[in-house]
Amino acid sequence: MVDAQTNHLTDPMFELRTRLSGCKPLWMALCWLCMWQASAQGDVNLEDGVVAQNMEAVAFIPVSDMLTNKLNDIASWHDDVMDESYLLVGCENGTAFFKMLPGARPIYMGKMATQSVSSIWRDIKVVHNHAYVVSEAPSHGMQVLFLEAFRDWSPLDGPQDWLPDAVVAAPSSAHNIVAFEEKSQVIQVGSTWMGGGAVIFDVMDPLNPVVLGGASEWGAFHDAQAVVYDGPDTEHLGKELLFAAGGDRLWILDISDPTDIGLLGSTTYPNAHFSHQVWVSDTHDHAFLGDELDETSGGGPTRTMVLDVSDLDNPTVAEVFESPTYASDHNQYTHGEWLFQSNYRAGVRMLSDAWPSDTVLTERGHFDPLGDSDAPGFQGAWSHVLMEEEGVVAFTSISEGLWVVRPQFAQLDNVAISWCDPGTVPTPNAWSMQLNVVDGWAFPLEVEVEGVVMLPGFDNSWTVTEPGSTLMYFEAWGQVGVQPRVKLTSQRSTWSLNMLTPDALWAAHYEDADGDGYGNPNMPVWGCGDVPGTSSLPLDCQDWNANTYPTAPELCDGWNNDCDDEVDEGTAQLEWFLDADGDGFGDASVPVLLSCTPLTERVLVAGDCNDSEATMYPGAPLLEDGLDNNCDGLILEEELNPCPGDFDLDGTRTINDMLQLLSGFGCEAGCSASMDNLDTVDTADLLLWLGVFGLDCP
Repeated sequence: MVDAQTNHLTDPMFELRTRLSGCKPLWMALCWLCMWQASAQGDVNLEDGVVAQNMEAVAFIPVSDMLTNKLNDIASWHDDVMDESYLLVGCENGTAFFKMLPGARPIYMGKMATQSVSSIWRDIKVVHNHAYVVSEAPSHGMQVLFLEAFRDWSPLDGPQDWLPDAVVAAPSSAHNIVAFEEKSQVIQVGSTWMGGGAVIFDVMDPLNPVVLGGASEWGAFHDAQAVVYDGPDTEHLGKELLFAAGGDRLWILDISDPTDIGLLGSTTYPNAHFSHQVWVSDTHDHAFLGDELDETSGGGPTRTMVLDVSDLDNPTVAEVFESPTYASDHNQYTHGEWLFQSNYRAGVRMLSDAWPSDTVLTERGHFDPLGDSDAPGFQGAWSHVLMEEEGVVAFTSISEGLWVVRPQFAQLDNVAISWCDPGTVPTPNAWSMQLNVVDGWAFPLEVEVEGVVMLPGFDNSWTVTEPGSTLMYFEAWGQVGVQPRVKLTSQRSTWSLNMLTPDALWAAHYEDADGDGYGNPNMPVWGCGDVPGTSSLPLDCQDWNANTYPTAPELCDGWNNDCDDEVDEGTAQLEWFLDADGDGFGDASVPVLLSCTPLTERVLVAGDCNDSEATMYPGAPLLEDGLDNNCDGLILEEELNPCPGDFDLDGTRTINDMLQLLSGFGCEAGCSASMDNLDTVDTADLLLWLGVFGLDCP
């Protein structure tokens, strides 16, 4: 156990213990595994073969915790109203949902099951607070889920089954779906319609998508991106364009009129095998295309085609970037001058985009869970999302699980803040820190401090013109409860860094959301002296549950109450009875299972006299079916079947009824085939039934 009174200003083990104590809150079988720190300098070999550079691990959720064997696509949604973020993770058997808790730690909310059968191919996109999910599973269609329903979920609710709010039956399956939020559209590609080309839906009414049109003339598309064009080709400004990867080339289509789609331009590239995915730069003058099969078919290193699309009618190949790895590439997305790629066995790669330089792409970092091999093949990283509000990248590793990692293309080191003594006249604080940025930014970087009130004579902004370390010193008033940040603005992107981290040297207070006296180590809050709603003890492992903190008594509730990484230890477990028919009463004749949390098809109340009949349980309504519905050992007058021997209630006594009687022959209680109104089935019942065999009911 960690001593709650440890002074973290003098204890060198504080950081390690703080990270561990806040990393593994549990809900039943779900764990968060706060993984290993990745150094910002050089490669670091982490446990289990993980290799990282300029990217650090924040959290990991194994596939088993999502009750699946393999993962695929991933999407995210930020609730602007509640300022909360969520992840939507594609699984073989459905879509798993996670809420991002402070510190970018995901907690499992449950799953929306596949609409038909399992499939390794599932794709998810979010448009206007709704998720749209397609799959190659036959007869799956397109699921629609209203994401604002997530607001009502609490970690105390535990994982739940989520149901789609609507299902569009046709096309019956699709490989990918494209979000075109600016025009309130989604576009299916690789579907059973249009020869696998584009099928465009209007989703202004999200639960009633309407097909607007599509394109089949150019064959099947594997993936695509839709944009309202705002690039250098003035002839096409403002048009709605679809950049699509398919066959052996890039296609650029004008989809402004979905009923009359036209081709603007296309291009192939050297050694083309399977044009898999394309993503256009924020400036709309160049794009990045990956070929999924060139590494397995032709050998050689991982390639990225950089395409010049400044003339949309005549796109060309500007550069073929070769990675230091040999893995097959899969999906890539930009953030200003940064390009993130999910490249299967090579993990997530971070590259800088220096367009229009001669050398456009340069790798700047990576996080590879399968660091022991970067050979071609289809294991490892499938896809990723960049969550700006959380400052992290989340990605799926097919057979391993969900990773959350933090890019270290910029970070704050040696943060030191002077403190004022409680009860004295407060004075401004002196703040100092080093801002470290790597090469690859579109310099100059404008740096601004937010969330503090500067003293006269101190500027709150700096200009960084090259990579390296910049010392930042200023005197300012901190604002109680406000998280001070450093905001970076380059020529092409923005990024924010939280100044209050577990590494910062100051007498921190931590948000105590559940009021149990212990704070969340991932949520330091600025303040001088006592700050309402905070604690100086950063050891709470579940800051949404007042029953969990380091000195809490362990309860039989499925939670790690005392934050020691064990659940329900030393408690009296509950007896759970089998409830096979789902009527809420269990069968006492079947061995019980012990657990502090609910178990599938198990209940806490016994007394069911027939666990295969959902209409038979203590206190059940009396039905005219010849059964002991209320399990009192008698078949009452109200329970008599008006047609004795018609056990299946189909209006006649047939061979099916005889088979039911024979299957229950010898039953002494809770019987479903009695003829003499006794809750038994014996020879007398058989003889009585033979007397009415073949007769219709009156």
